[in-house]
Order: sequence, then C-alpha cells, then structure tokens
Amino acid sequence: MEKEVKNQILVALTWLLRFCCGGLFIFSGFVKAIDPWGTLFKIEEYLYAFGFPLPFSLMRLGVFGLCAVEFIVGCFLALGCFRKSCPVFALLIMVFMVPLTLWVAIENPVADCGCFGDAWHLSNWATFWKNIILSAGLIYLLRFNLKAICLVSPAFQWLAVVASGLFILAIEMIGFFYQPLIDFRSYPVGSSLFATDESESGIDVFDLYDGEDKNSEALDPEGKELVVMIPKVAMVSPATTWKLNSLYEWSQENNVKMIGIVSGSQEEIEQWEDLSMAEYPLFLADDSEIKEVVRGNPGVVYLDKGHILWKSTLSAIDVDDFLDPNVSDDAATFADDNARFLRNCVAIYLIVIVFLIFISFTPRLAHLLTRSGLASRSGVRHH
Repeated sequence: MEKEVKNQILVALTWLLRFCCGGLFIFSGFVKAIDPWGTLFKIEEYLYAFGFPLPFSLMRLGVFGLCAVEFIVGCFLALGCFRKSCPVFALLIMVFMVPLTLWVAIENPVADCGCFGDAWHLSNWATFWKNIILSAGLIYLLRFNLKAICLVSPAFQWLAVVASGLFILAIEMIGFFYQPLIDFRSYPVGSSLFATDESESGIDVFDLYDGEDKNSEALDPEGKELVVMIPKVAMVSPATTWKLNSLYEWSQENNVKMIGIVSGSQEEIEQWEDLSMAEYPLFLADDSEIKEVVRGNPGVVYLDKGHILWKSTLSAIDVDDFLDPNVSDDAATFADDNARFLRNCVAIYLIVIVFLIFISFTPRLAHLLTRSGLASRSGVRHH
C-alpha cells in the first residue's frame, strides 16, 4: 500500500513538472515567435556585447529556429511525447542557458535577457534563478518521466511535431513580414502616438539637421495621417522608394497627411533623401523609439486623430501601385486583421492536438471497456 501511494505521488509530481517546465518553454518560444523582430534586436544586443556580429540572414535563421525549438520542446514536455529524449534535449538547452544567464547577471551587458520577449521583463538575476529551478525540474523528469503516460501515443507523435512546427512557423512569418499578432510594446493599436498630458509617454520627433523639437509639426492630433518609420535608413532597399512615393501621391489625392520618421547618421539620411527623392516631410527620431512603435524597415503606421488604427511593414501592404484606379481611397483597408488570424491559427492547432490525444486514448478506452465487460459477465456467471 505504501509503495502504491509513493508511486501515485511520483506520477502526480511528474505531471505537475511536465506542465510547469513545458509551459515555461511554450511561453518563452511563443512570445518570442510572436515578435521575431524584437528577438532579432535582442540577439543583436548580445552579439554586440560579445563583439561577435553575424550577418542578418544568419541571425534571422537562428531566431526562427530558437523560437520553434523552445515551443516544440515545451509542447512535448507538456504532452509527454518522447518521454526519454525530450527531457534530455531540454536539459541540453539549459546547459547552454544557465552559464549564459549567470554571465549576463554578473556582467549585466543587457538590461533584460529577452527570455520572454516584451511580454514579461525579468531582471537578469531573476532569469538566472528561474533557469536553475527549471533545470532542477528537468533533472527530475529525466529520472521519473516514464512514470506517467504520454497524452499522444508514439504512433502519432510525428504528427504533433508537424502540427507544432507549422503553427509556430506561421506565427513567426506573420510577425516578421507583417506585424506581431500580439503587441506587447508601448504603442498597441488604439493607443496615442504622442503624449496628450504629462502622464503619457510619446515618441520624440526632431528636425533632421538642427535637432529642434518637431512633434507638433509632425503629428496631427485632428486628422488622418500615414507615418512611414525607418529605423535603419541605410538598409532600406532602393526599390522601396518607388512604393513610398506612390503612397505619398495617393495620400495627397485623398487628403491624408504623410510624413517620414527616420533614424541614421547625418550622411546616411542625406543619401536617403537624394536616393528617395521624397517630397513628404522627413523627421528624425531615435531608432529604439521607432522600433518600439512598429516593426519592419520601413514600417507604416496609420493614425486617426493621433491614435493608431493599424501598423504594417510597407512590403506587407498588398498594393503594388497606390495610384491604380482600383485601389481603395480609405487607408483603413490596407491592413489585415491580425487578431482573427491568430485566433484561427490557435483554434486549428488546438483542434489537431486534441484530436491526436483523442485517437491516442481510443484504444485504451476500448481496452478498458472490454475488460470491464468481461469482468461483469464473469461475475454474473460466477453468481
């Protein structure tokens, strides 16, 4: 009897640690995948601290892979998939992360480790101790994970791999090429882009050359406005300039104010002015403030009376020529419904996982019912 109680406690603790450890991995991977640009910027901070820059394409591949691995490992821990190998793989991740976060806590090269993106900011020491506790939980699972059954049977676990991979990849692609499906930053849709009183934060906009404050001139608190934001003006493709100029002509025809807010060195900005032949007014802002507002290079923000109606990368606006007669005269139609896309992705993914769990348990339920029926008939005959 004592052995049975001990075994039940081990099983219960195994399930608890599966959900806790798996949930942390899921949350970490998901919130970073939601905003891959933010994760890229954080990786850049780390690489700058290490003095080890990497090409953008390689960083992007690393970010996509990191988010996907964290999310999938978390799902498998929570579902009990690959009960032997999954805790081993998770611990290998922690073998890298624990020393890294200890170094970050001691040296403090970045203010926030970025483990949970912009969704949840932890101090560097809190991150280190979180990783120690997480590692302890994984060591337990390494020893006792086989005590509890898997929710998805081994025959269908490869389908869980595919479903989880496709789900997180879709989230990453939308976040990278459009905008984050959930905005954890200071300027979500519906918020004001400029301060209306001393208690609110707002983006600071300056003259390109003399540094004079230009907030009142740049941002219109009464009308509709398109704000093109370029955090790295030197990295904008020359092909982009035609689309921006086309958008400006559309804005002129439809009585919508349009400005550009850029960041870069004086030389880079002058080169951009010559290259783009921009007729719309250009202003200067810190690149960190631009990145806080919108992702992409360039990004576009549509305002109504100073409040954000939508945000998008320029390339994601599905219009090649804004002067085409078939293009809408309402800029509100240029953006997609990210919230609906996220709801649909999550619903489809959860349906697939629930279905895999259901078909995994069907044989077990059938076996239990058969045994129950046989026992019942045996009891009747004995009676």
